[in-house]
Amino acid sequence: MSVKHATVSAWQRDHDGAYTAEINGFNLKVTWVPEGTEAGHGFRWEAVSPDGKRAESQELQEEIEFAMAEAEAATEPSDEPGEEEAA
Repeated sequence: MSVKHATVSAWQRDHDGAYTAEINGFNLKVTWVPEGTEAGHGFRWEAVSPDGKRAESQELQEEIEFAMAEAEAATEPSDEPGEEEAA
């Protein structure tokens, strides 16, 4: 299994502590989920396409770079026309 790497230079830290980027027309956001929540703790991502379709992480990542890479992967076209990648 190959590990994808995030384009870290594309990401900017917001005033609220989240990281955002615009890649391939998608608006991406990575946020920290603190310990003490039902989900545990780690980084969560979301991606919003130019036409408003939303994708988000299904599990928290311990490393921010992994969450960023997953968010970036959500901007890539799927292999099958008309089918979205299952997360």
